[in-house]
Amino acid sequence: MDQLDADEAERLGPHLTRKRFQTGDPLLRPGDTIDFLIFPTTAMVSAMGNTPHGEQAEVGVMGWEGATGIARLMGAESLPHEVSIQMAGEGLKLPAAVAEQEFSRGGGFQKAVLRYYHELFIQVGQTAVCNVLHGLEQRLARWLLMCHDRSCDEKLRLTQEFLAMMVGVSRQSLSGAAKALQDLGFIKYSRGVIEILDRDSLERFACHCYQVVKLEHDGTVAEALPDGGRANA
Repeated sequence: MDQLDADEAERLGPHLTRKRFQTGDPLLRPGDTIDFLIFPTTAMVSAMGNTPHGEQAEVGVMGWEGATGIARLMGAESLPHEVSIQMAGEGLKLPAAVAEQEFSRGGGFQKAVLRYYHELFIQVGQTAVCNVLHGLEQRLARWLLMCHDRSCDEKLRLTQEFLAMMVGVSRQSLSGAAKALQDLGFIKYSRGVIEILDRDSLERFACHCYQVVKLEHDGTVAEALPDGGRANA
């Protein structure tokens, strides 16, 4: 929302509502009508793919750089995925009808939405590649780096159960992968809190999928931010 010009900010401002979200709060369930867009400011959001047997795996993550519900602006009324809060924080809520009206003007708001939609498409596609071709430890490293990029806290507060669901593995497998990263000195993991100890080494260890997404992100959004793309506390 920081990329809007004065006229856009004036039109949208009265319709924006600031909300506080808790981890696990549902934003959209499969098939729900998209009535609102949510622009996270300090919260992080996950889009989860589901199977008929109740299994889930994350297919996309978004934070301060994006928004939920933008499929409504592309003509979709609903999604087959579940969208929920991954890490607690705040966000701005905008009625979809207002967003559609502003999007149709073809100005800076439309440009920012389309740019982010492209970035999200790259992220989702690269996640699919990563899940098929790369080992669990590398996938976990990539996911932790993506969360760290969007977090306003150096410590990521995530339960083992939630981590396993995000990466799409059993809790036992997740525990082994987290221990491997901890043994290498990259992270400290204790009682639902992950602290990144050596980010540079974690980046080198992670698969190239992280760099593909990060470079795309840096080229579209982060270059305009004074802190290089990290969320502000």
